Amino acid sequence: MLSGDCSGYNEVKTFRALMETLLCKEMPDLQMEIIVVESNSTDGTRELALKYQDHPRVKLILEEQPRGKGYAVRIGLKAATGDYVLIQDADLEYDLEDYDGLLEPLVAGRAAFVLGSRHGGRNVWKMRQFTGQFGLSLFVNLGHWFFVTLINVLFLQRLRDPFTMFKVFRRGIAFMRWN
Repeated sequence: MLSGDCSGYNEVKTFRALMETLLCKEMPDLQMEIIVVESNSTDGTRELALKYQDHPRVKLILEEQPRGKGYAVRIGLKAATGDYVLIQDADLEYDLEDYDGLLEPLVAGRAAFVLGSRHGGRNVWKMRQFTGQFGLSLFVNLGHWFFVTLINVLFLQRLRDPFTMFKVFRRGIAFMRWN
């Protein structure tokens, strides 16, 4: 089973598209459990999230106040019951079609933790594309490449995307005690 933690705060513009795409997504040999952590958004995201609370593939967790991304992820991890966990932001920055490639090394037993890269190979500009805002996309991508290069030079590494939030891992490695 795959547990997906979808968290977001004030993501009303993309939340419905994310949920509809996730609910239509089929993973061969895996059942999906979608955990939505809603952080008491003020833009209508909570009202949209409530529409999915009775769906059999969705676990809805409602926070009383926003406590940040890290807190929402930890709450989602506690609720996860699947063998694998994938973290997906509600802003659709990451391509849901990448799930199969990200999960393959885990399912095949070759890895316990996978970090997705938002760019590289044929998809050099895949990292961030802001609709109708080419200048912003260019600025963010160039800044990303600058800092990746700096990190790689300073620490003698060959990382492509150390800032990614696309993390996929076996649930057992994530269990820690949180207060």
